Amino acid sequence: MNKIWAFIKEHLAFIIFLMLITLKLHLFSKNTNTTFLLDNLGYFKNGFSVLFKQGSFEAFYTGLFLVSFGALLLLSFWTLFMSGRKQLIALFILDLVISFIAIADIIYYRYFHDILSIPVLSQANQTGAVSGSIKDLFQWKDLVFFIDLIILIPIIIFLYIRKIKWKKQIGFRGKAATSVLVAVIGFIFVYAPTQDYISKYGNVLFKQNWYNMSLFNKTGLIGFHAYDAYKFVDETFIHKTVISKEDKKKAQNWFKEHQKTLAANSPYDGIAKGKNIIMIQLEAFNNFFINQKVNGQEITPNINKLIKDSMYYKNFYHEAAQGRTSDAEFLTNESMYPLTSGSVYVRYGNQKFDGLATNLSKAGYTTAAFHAYEKSFWNRYVMYQNNGMQHFFGKDDFKPGEIAGWALGDRPFFQQAIDKMKTFDQPFYSFMISLTSHHPYEIQSQYKELNLEGYSGIFANYLQSVHYTDKAIGEMVERLKKEGLWDKSVLIMYGDHDYGVKEDANMTKIAGVENTPLNVERLYNQVPLIIHLPNDAGKGIYEKAAGQLDIAPTIFHLLGMKPNNLYMMGSNIVSKEDNLVVFRYGSFTNGKVYYKASQDGVFNNGICYDLKTEQETDVQQCKAGYDESRERLTISDHMIMGNLVTEFEGKQK
Repeated sequence: MNKIWAFIKEHLAFIIFLMLITLKLHLFSKNTNTTFLLDNLGYFKNGFSVLFKQGSFEAFYTGLFLVSFGALLLLSFWTLFMSGRKQLIALFILDLVISFIAIADIIYYRYFHDILSIPVLSQANQTGAVSGSIKDLFQWKDLVFFIDLIILIPIIIFLYIRKIKWKKQIGFRGKAATSVLVAVIGFIFVYAPTQDYISKYGNVLFKQNWYNMSLFNKTGLIGFHAYDAYKFVDETFIHKTVISKEDKKKAQNWFKEHQKTLAANSPYDGIAKGKNIIMIQLEAFNNFFINQKVNGQEITPNINKLIKDSMYYKNFYHEAAQGRTSDAEFLTNESMYPLTSGSVYVRYGNQKFDGLATNLSKAGYTTAAFHAYEKSFWNRYVMYQNNGMQHFFGKDDFKPGEIAGWALGDRPFFQQAIDKMKTFDQPFYSFMISLTSHHPYEIQSQYKELNLEGYSGIFANYLQSVHYTDKAIGEMVERLKKEGLWDKSVLIMYGDHDYGVKEDANMTKIAGVENTPLNVERLYNQVPLIIHLPNDAGKGIYEKAAGQLDIAPTIFHLLGMKPNNLYMMGSNIVSKEDNLVVFRYGSFTNGKVYYKASQDGVFNNGICYDLKTEQETDVQQCKAGYDESRERLTISDHMIMGNLVTEFEGKQK
């Protein structure tokens, strides 16, 4: 008994550390809607089942407790070689690091529904610009992660000042044996559930991580960040991504077949030949409030009016991932999928793609981008320069005007952009990125024009913000008509990504639909797409499914341009067939079914909806679309990470 007590006293700090961090990991899972521990004494029930040979150890793999605790042991076992103050400081530092990572991930998850990765951290220099969003996403309850640290600081200082001597209870051999035992237990706890998953589903999740939350659900917080760090170092410094000849050939064959699809004719082929292209990316602009009213007021009266004379696609989806706004730009301009982690603009901004500005500039168009913020944000100034944008007008190129949100309001932004457009040689391609409706949607009181009785907080602010942007759009349309540009141009507007707020009840209420999982999923991912052609050609409301990836090929089709060997993955929106809309995190829709991927990344654990009945159906009905989605994402990743556009085009010369 004395030996046991001596062991506990010697390792008391380590035991308390394990308990505290395990509790924090449990709280982290609560904040990210993942399962850490089985409820209702589930592990004890499994233990009895195994004891009496009525169950298997696999039941213990449910939840993240086992793998998380194992990873924690592997992270900290070395501190058992230490004693006294040194061990206490080492454990304090580990606690501090884990706590900061957990808080950062929670804040990131609340907006992006994903967790941080090293490629995303390479964009950390941009956090100052969105500090308002971060502040809004932080909740006071998050401070619970630091309570133990606050208590420990004066204790550690006291121990050092008093220079209290620690009596050694266990010798070096005992410490070594304990450390090795803890490391072995940690390894088993991590290896067993991981190997069980790989034996059942293969290691594709670890080789081709399509969604960080899927990987997190198998590795836990510590395991995810350890693997993410390993993968980053391996791919960046040790084994840089090399695309095999077989994969290159597969990609070339895919684009060769896809080119036939893009070459197909339609009644709209060349209908806008020689016209200007004005494309507007609307910040955080969902679709659920279009053509809707709140307290008898139209939320977007000007857009609603424009829709009557335009092609409006109500089942249009954003396909952005971690890169959010920059992903939307990449999808629409370059027609390739975003990466699992980070932004293509930041990670691969020096590469050349085969997109809109590149091909339009070759065809004699003046190409320009407009954004009333820093040119370096999202590495735009590099990406644009390498991909056909002849002009980029950033924050310093705009005159001071009314501030709406956290930058120059969309009203003066659009007006000043038109001032610059007037000076361009025609035809031109103008790409404008709005900003007022940016999270956290804290628009100044003088611009809050809607009566939103019954709504409050961030959701109410969001509606006020989009209403302001709608007003800016109305004024812009009138100005284009006044300047004689309206009939000479194709106007395209779309939302860049969802609004990042989980207000399901309010969202479905505004949209006038039932609050069901399918409706919430679709409304959250749907953004408006409006295409106005000269003479109001093709005006009407279209039901077909399409995504941001499809915009660039559609523009070429409307202009009657068919570049040879075009490396774009999107399809023509104005064709009759539904397009396959692929989401980076594993879900997809083709207008007939909607597959919602599970967070563990296992196909059979996802949900397949029949969109005709809006009911769940056999998941196998979604298998073909799922397989094609995986293939497309893989090819896109290879094209980006292997710089294959440059390689393929070089071989064609």
